[in-house]
Amino acid sequence: MAGPLKAVENGYFRAFNFSGRASRSEFWWFAIYYTIVSGLLVIDLTNGGTLFIWFVLLNIIPNLSMTIRRLHDIGRSGFWFFISFVPIVGPIILLIFYLLPSEPHRNVWGDPEHGGSMRPRDRFSGRSAQSGYAALTRIPEAGQVHSDEFEEARRQEIHDYYRRRVLGQNG
Repeated sequence: MAGPLKAVENGYFRAFNFSGRASRSEFWWFAIYYTIVSGLLVIDLTNGGTLFIWFVLLNIIPNLSMTIRRLHDIGRSGFWFFISFVPIVGPIILLIFYLLPSEPHRNVWGDPEHGGSMRPRDRFSGRSAQSGYAALTRIPEAGQVHSDEFEEARRQEIHDYYRRRVLGQNG
């Protein structure tokens, strides 16, 4: 579950990333942040509203990106965003999509943002959330010499795990 600071950070740092997934908590924390800041900047409307207008304009892409990644998280294409242009029912359908829980397994757009629930066959296959950290405490097998190569392989394993599971980069 993404906290408020992580959600805002992801909203901006992943603004041009229209692939991948955004969890329900990440989406709603970003929406709350956007609503609060917009509400505070509405006060500026009496002075011409330039801050509010700039804030809205600068957040078009982060909002669109977050929306599309949220739709991916529930297994829908980003093109479902266009349903919001259908009067009355479009925004209601989109709101329902935003409220749906994340798909707990890998879908076309990748793994769940925060690990999700593991399938039973994965529980003992070393693909748990702790597998990257387990490499830190792994000791050399009998007959294996603790060497610089062993340490480098261990660091690379941790780096790959972090890149895949935390940063969401595949390949």
